[in-house]
Amino acid sequence: MGLVYGVPSAGQTGIQNAKNAEISWSDDETDVSELGTKQIIGMVEKVLVEPGGIILDARIDTGANKTSLGAENLQIVKEDGQDWALFSVNGSAMRAKVLKYVRIKQHGAPSQRRPVVMLKVTLGNVAQVVPATLTDRSNFKYKVLIGVNFLKDHFIVDVSRKYVKEPASAQ
Repeated sequence: MGLVYGVPSAGQTGIQNAKNAEISWSDDETDVSELGTKQIIGMVEKVLVEPGGIILDARIDTGANKTSLGAENLQIVKEDGQDWALFSVNGSAMRAKVLKYVRIKQHGAPSQRRPVVMLKVTLGNVAQVVPATLTDRSNFKYKVLIGVNFLKDHFIVDVSRKYVKEPASAQ
């Protein structure tokens, strides 16, 4: 549905204009051409994360550029000149090669330096290998934050819904 604004009568200005403006919904304005083959998902979905093969509840965040995984007991070790992240998620031990480090700015807090690793994430029938930051998400309800780098070109988010899709391998 498209949002349609009614134009107030001539000669009305300022607050009078705002009070008399009509707002209504019209099906005539709907543009579904963007939908194409994109799937509709909710603001929270179950995802399969690998390495680890763990199914987790994920918060879908269209405001986050990158996907983020809550890594418990995160340690960075160096092997043959390469950094590796050793961590656990829900008690399952994982190991991933660190691609790089990024600084994440948080409102009202100092920026954090986070390792970036490649994760295979599956939501519905879409499986992608995406860069993901590792961070302590123990104070958050969801261990996984799915960012735009996973969502782009595949999904449309309906924030009024939850658990619309299951990972294909979990169905």
